[in-house]
Amino acid sequence: MKLTKSLQSSKGQSLTELALITPIFLILALGIFDYGRVYFAYVSVTNGARTGADYAAANCDASCDAADIMGIRSAVVAETSELLNTSPTNPTVNVNTGGWFGPDHRNVDVTVNYTFSTLIPWPGLPNTMNVERTVRARVRE
Repeated sequence: MKLTKSLQSSKGQSLTELALITPIFLILALGIFDYGRVYFAYVSVTNGARTGADYAAANCDASCDAADIMGIRSAVVAETSELLNTSPTNPTVNVNTGGWFGPDHRNVDVTVNYTFSTLIPWPGLPNTMNVERTVRARVRE
């Protein structure tokens, strides 16, 4: 009889421990998931900026015109299409063609800025953050 009573109290203790630990594991799992999403956004923004710079290097001449800039933006948007919360204004793409890259070579800077939103509001942390990357490429003369 003592053995049965001991097993029943052991089951109750296990359920209590599980009830106390489950919220901690869920918060930890959501934090890991959000961190993975931020890392994925950073990689996607980096790849988008590189793709835009590659497009500019292949298609722009000494000064990019409006059609070239729209092509750069289209290349970046296609590369970052798997990001969540995308819209016509997120990510933003800025193209700067004003610099020199060594003697007699023009460059173009492609900056991609994406506003990342967390899944849940984390206490003490911002709910949104900007993920930004700039890539410089040399354009043909």
